[in-house]
Amino acid sequence: MSEMLAALTNIRTAEDMVVAFRDEEQCRRLLESMVWPGGRVCPACGYKRSIAIAGRDMGMRRARPGLYQCSSSDCRFQFTVTTHTPLHSTKLPLSVWLKGMWLMLQSDKGLSSVRLAEALGVSQPTAWRMGHALRLMAAREHMLDGTVEIDHFYLGGRARINPNDPPPGRGRKGLPNTQKTPVMVIVQRPDDVTPGTPAGDARAAVVTGLSLRAAARAAEAQIDPDAYLMSDEATAFMALGENYARHDTVKHSSREYVRDAVHVNSVEGFNARVRRTIAGVFHHISPQHADLYFHEIGFRWSQRIVTGQAVRKTRNGRERMKPCGRECRRRCNCCKSFAPRPAVNCRSPDGGIIVKSAVAVFG
Repeated sequence: MSEMLAALTNIRTAEDMVVAFRDEEQCRRLLESMVWPGGRVCPACGYKRSIAIAGRDMGMRRARPGLYQCSSSDCRFQFTVTTHTPLHSTKLPLSVWLKGMWLMLQSDKGLSSVRLAEALGVSQPTAWRMGHALRLMAAREHMLDGTVEIDHFYLGGRARINPNDPPPGRGRKGLPNTQKTPVMVIVQRPDDVTPGTPAGDARAAVVTGLSLRAAARAAEAQIDPDAYLMSDEATAFMALGENYARHDTVKHSSREYVRDAVHVNSVEGFNARVRRTIAGVFHHISPQHADLYFHEIGFRWSQRIVTGQAVRKTRNGRERMKPCGRECRRRCNCCKSFAPRPAVNCRSPDGGIIVKSAVAVFG
């Protein structure tokens, strides 16, 4: 198992990737070492003993290669490495999946379904579904602690002007109504700036609005109650800070952007990365599937490591130390992206996929 995983670190170029994933049997064993690093586990009952059913890979023709059966007398469930994952019942070769995973992780900001289809030799709808399955595997679940920044932005452009439509009018507190989709963003700031340490995690999710109820619903599932929250002077965030151990704000309306260590520059940097990714790679994403794209962008953000600190000047000309980070080698991220997460990747009894973000990508 460890030798199979060590082979991933030797993939440096596209040619190395083609050679590493050329054999379907090798791809299956590599995928098994990624999903079951401690040995096979039954996805139905969690039993750790199973038997391999003799198949074509053993000279028999009774079963397909890689089929196993749980040894528990109360279960006897038959499964493969893709059971209860977004690759469940896939008809594509595993080599195509691994190549697609490597290409998406190797790119700086992702690949569109059109470009992925050209690279893998599949149709665009197939590449679109593959991309969403891989983004689903990149979802992160652990709570964010330490210093956490929270902010929001709007997804989408201005609504098209139609002379027959009435004017949008005014919304809450005199703000103009908009057809854009609000997105709440949460970024964890690194506590340790020692070179080589993780540079923090990031989450983003579409919300129904910017009210306190919507903000609390999105934050309570992602932020630890003992976290140190930082935000701007938005009304919902001001009230939300009472739910956490400590809360500080900066007043952008008064042109205050940094006060000692209090700022939301990290989360605004993530917002900028989301906008650049959408504009440069996908050009447009729908609100229905936006959470999956945010999973991918947040996964890349979380794979950065601290490389040191640099002197940066604030808007007022004052110098301050700012940690610098870079993304770690993406060829080592395949195992992290395919780590088993039953709460996210598990199939429901009806045949769908249970997704924490309530976005169904497979029927």
